Amino acid sequence: MRSKTLTGSAFEYTGSLSTGLVVHKRVDVPISSEIVRVIRDAIRRRSPVLMGACRKPLVPDSIGETLAQDHGVSPQVMSYVLPLLVEEGFCRVSANKPFKIFLNAGR
Repeated sequence: MRSKTLTGSAFEYTGSLSTGLVVHKRVDVPISSEIVRVIRDAIRRRSPVLMGACRKPLVPDSIGETLAQDHGVSPQVMSYVLPLLVEEGFCRVSANKPFKIFLNAGR
């Protein structure tokens, strides 16, 4: 399947948000369903919250920072998971950087 990051870069992936994803780049990027759950939970609890896909420096008080510090996962996974969450209607994102995530009503 195909999607685009928030900045418009196309990417291909297999799997799903519920089963886990593999983003196909030069080196495949696996993203477990557990990490997707962590991201969803953080959006539910902290909305509005910063995306924080940068590794250096980590964006303070962002989901990316949480992934890196608490789960040992690159914050760059946000670049792939977030557009899919937006596509399914779970959340929406501000139009400009730094991207801020808002939980959609009823989610």
